[in-house]
Amino acid sequence: MHRVRQILFVPPAPIVWAEQIGAFAKRDLQVDTTQTLSSDQIGQGLADGKWDVGIGVMDNVIAWNAERSADLQIVAQLERSTIMRFCCVGTYANLQDASAHTIAVDSTTNGFVLVLYRALARAGIDWRTCRFDPVGGVRHRFEAMIAGTAAATILIPPFDEMAQAKGFKVLWDGKDIAPDYPGVVVAARRGWLREQPDGAARYVRALLDANEWAGRPENAEAAKAALVAARYAEPAAARLVREAVPGLRPSRAGWDEVIALRRDCGLLPNPAPSAQDVINTAFLEPA
Repeated sequence: MHRVRQILFVPPAPIVWAEQIGAFAKRDLQVDTTQTLSSDQIGQGLADGKWDVGIGVMDNVIAWNAERSADLQIVAQLERSTIMRFCCVGTYANLQDASAHTIAVDSTTNGFVLVLYRALARAGIDWRTCRFDPVGGVRHRFEAMIAGTAAATILIPPFDEMAQAKGFKVLWDGKDIAPDYPGVVVAARRGWLREQPDGAARYVRALLDANEWAGRPENAEAAKAALVAARYAEPAAARLVREAVPGLRPSRAGWDEVIALRRDCGLLPNPAPSAQDVINTAFLEPA
């Protein structure tokens, strides 16, 4: 049996479905999963070879390659888009209020924070003048909000709905700031893909199997139920089933959005990375 070591924040839909239907085992694959504390842990762990695949956003991959010489490629996109909301305590009336206090983030150089930088710029606020606290991944930021040690941060489902249920308010929605921001992707070192092509192919094919299963009308309710059991809110679960990524192919529009976000805030590496070099769709082709 082949073994793949993966690290992630929250299991995205195709991974939940793959576990639900036993897709990994059917591909003779053992997948060992680590839940990360932060994107930095994923990036450094992939660069060091501690894990084989990591689940993050496209921008994480760009940053890890530039900052950590990780030499990662994107082999699949697991969600069509990232639903993100900037949540804060009820006493903040607007982004100006939030920016006057410390904002909890995962990283200050990559990921969701770039969407926050664009939102701040549109509000006439220079992100460089703001204070950020690198609390960690979305679960840790949500827990910090509940504990009262963080007053504002970006959250994704199901944590945004959970925060609202606890009385926190939403100041902006990601779709209004970066409408093409892509969903999470699978990243792996170029060297591992070259050295372990069979294991990589089995892993990606299992995710494709699960995605195709969830896409069949007769399986829609079971696919939604699997996500709800994994703590997704019912509306989010229904959306993920309805908007499953066709063939798990990475979005070029999403890549372009991420490059634009980096360019806007002055964090685009020089030379700029190319989609042709970073995105590897070979493992998505029919076996």
